[in-house]
Amino acid sequence: AGWTALCRQLPAKMRGILNALLFCVAVGTILCATLLLRTPGTSTAVLTPFAALAAARQQSELYREMLMNVFLFFPLGLTFSNALPRKWHRWLRIILTTLVSSALSAGIEYAQYRYALGMAEVDDVICNTLGAFIGSTSLLIAHAIEKSRERVRHTNMTLTTTETQFLH
Repeated sequence: AGWTALCRQLPAKMRGILNALLFCVAVGTILCATLLLRTPGTSTAVLTPFAALAAARQQSELYREMLMNVFLFFPLGLTFSNALPRKWHRWLRIILTTLVSSALSAGIEYAQYRYALGMAEVDDVICNTLGAFIGSTSLLIAHAIEKSRERVRHTNMTLTTTETQFLH
């Protein structure tokens, strides 16, 4: 909600440019963390969905890793959805953001497997996609809060106006 409030203070063109720039920074950070700063090892892949969730019952550290994968893509979802044109419907921006993030995540996992830069896991794609989805849906949450506040303000103003008319 804070980011959305800050963005509303900027002109639309500047807001789009800032979000596009921050999206590029998010993608660069993700690529550095997942591909560029890793040393090659062996190619391994876990293609069973939710295998990490099942394994986390034995190794609680895996819960943290899954949560970190969600957090890794949250800024990407937030900035990409905000960089898209405001005239597009919110759900279209959310769906497009989620699909782009999912494709990016799948590409990263493929590159990790192809160049032996880590374990390629379907669960990473699921968690990354979830993080981007949550980041982009924060737009809906912020919009709902804003609409609710507007209704309260409007209701209060209407009541005050009505009361004023009644008193005169």
